[in-house]
Amino acid sequence: MNNFLKSTIIGGLVFVIPFIIIVTLLLKAIKTMRLVTVPIGSLIPVGKIAGIAIADLLALISVIIICFLAGLAAKSKYAKRIRESIDSKLRLLIPGYAFIKGFTGSIEKKSGDEYLIPVMAKFDDSSQLGFEVERLDNGLVVVYLPGAPSPWSGNVVYMTPDRIEKLNLKFPSVAKIMQRIGIGSGEVISNSKINQI
Repeated sequence: MNNFLKSTIIGGLVFVIPFIIIVTLLLKAIKTMRLVTVPIGSLIPVGKIAGIAIADLLALISVIIICFLAGLAAKSKYAKRIRESIDSKLRLLIPGYAFIKGFTGSIEKKSGDEYLIPVMAKFDDSSQLGFEVERLDNGLVVVYLPGAPSPWSGNVVYMTPDRIEKLNLKFPSVAKIMQRIGIGSGEVISNSKINQI
């Protein structure tokens, strides 16, 4: 019950906090835009449309246009390089950053692939759930093997591709199996070639 309460509260925070931040930023942006739109709105003979002040409507439309233009700029190669640079610095500075980003599904795709791809790492007489981090130029695969019950710490191993099996699972599903010390891994094993061991 304690664990359920804790995970529900944390899940609620993760869900609510981004909305609070977005709403706060939007309100501040609209307030700032009103400094420009109030004088413009006073030039228009109609004071309100559908009960909304012209200045507020102009401020909202301005914020939407600015967001659209920022979105277009964010898709440029230059902006992508800046984002990747910031992302790589954060991964070095903040322990667990890549894991948190993987859990939320928001790590940038790298040349068509994604970071922290769920895999089954095959050893001599056992296998372990893990995450493919990247493939090196020398052919080796970098695999993060999380611990259980806390996937926040683990080991990094370098393996040949023939010892890695990509799983048809999402990152959160594998992290959940780790947190539950393997409970629920039957589906993973049954869909994997590992069950032939």
